[in-house]
Amino acid sequence: MQRSSWSSHSFVSSLTRSASANAVAILGVFNLRRARETIGLVWMRDLWLSALSVVLVCSFPPFAASSQIETFTRSDAQKFLRTISTWGCQYQNIDIEKLAATSLDLVVIDPVLDGGTGRRASRAEVDQLKTKPDGNRRMVLAYLAIGAAEEYRAYWKPEWLISPPRWLGEANPAWPLSHAVRYWDPEWQKIVTDGLQQIVDAGFDGVFLDRVDAFHDWRDAEQPLQAEMTKLVAEIAETSRKSVPGFVLISQNAEPLLSNSAFRGVIDAVSKESLLTGLQGEGVLNTVEQIAWSMSFLSQAQNAGLVVLAIEYVSAPNQQSPIARRLQSMRFKPFIANRLLDVIPPTDSRLTDR
Repeated sequence: MQRSSWSSHSFVSSLTRSASANAVAILGVFNLRRARETIGLVWMRDLWLSALSVVLVCSFPPFAASSQIETFTRSDAQKFLRTISTWGCQYQNIDIEKLAATSLDLVVIDPVLDGGTGRRASRAEVDQLKTKPDGNRRMVLAYLAIGAAEEYRAYWKPEWLISPPRWLGEANPAWPLSHAVRYWDPEWQKIVTDGLQQIVDAGFDGVFLDRVDAFHDWRDAEQPLQAEMTKLVAEIAETSRKSVPGFVLISQNAEPLLSNSAFRGVIDAVSKESLLTGLQGEGVLNTVEQIAWSMSFLSQAQNAGLVVLAIEYVSAPNQQSPIARRLQSMRFKPFIANRLLDVIPPTDSRLTDR
């Protein structure tokens, strides 16, 4: 970090040079005795001003120039994603200082740090997360649910439970306080873009899009559901990249959309939850058929050059390393997580230090 070059040393030096010049001038006009007396007075003045300069320096510390954090181009962001080793998500109990002190290459946080007060991460806090302890760059993304409404969000109105807006669907029995949404409705999309703008303004590198697979909630709808979701994600990309050309979009789950080249073209990576375990319970291996179904789409993403991140919710230590190694052998970036995502993600290379 650069600091102002103004200091007590330079100030005192300039005063000393001025004092000497004055003394020489005096010698040319007055007799030697008078000159010596004058030099003494000048020396006392110089000493007094030097002391004053020290007081001023202590009272008004030098200004520090604002640090310049590298901004990704989209190409650079995609290259960066290919190099990450450790990454993870934390949506609760976020401590910026502790999270910044980790060696994680990529972090995804909820932009609201305190659900009770609604306090959002400031630009200064986001910038703090962007630099790792070794000085290298970290990518910082914000969580954004685009296919579900959550009662604990600032946009939520309690009266919606009695008189719901036209875009609000049924509550999700698997996730308390979460509701399906008609994500193609302009009113809901306005809520999404308002949240997106707050994320952009806070300086995040991009967004981690959740509930992109919300088309599964509306199997009987008349709309072309997957096309509508692709359109929404494309609009998010266009809106954010108008002000931040390298703004990163990572889509979670929603594997069928990966068959669409238009969808693949607007995202920078994809994240897949519970590819190997968890569909029948935590720690229970998924069937070969279940894994193969997801892989038929994820392989298309890989072939198109997209990075695939993988989240497995496994708490048994003896399962964590084998699952992580298997994901790595599939050229995925593993994150072994706890279900609540309320602790700092592991950074141990064996992914067992929880």
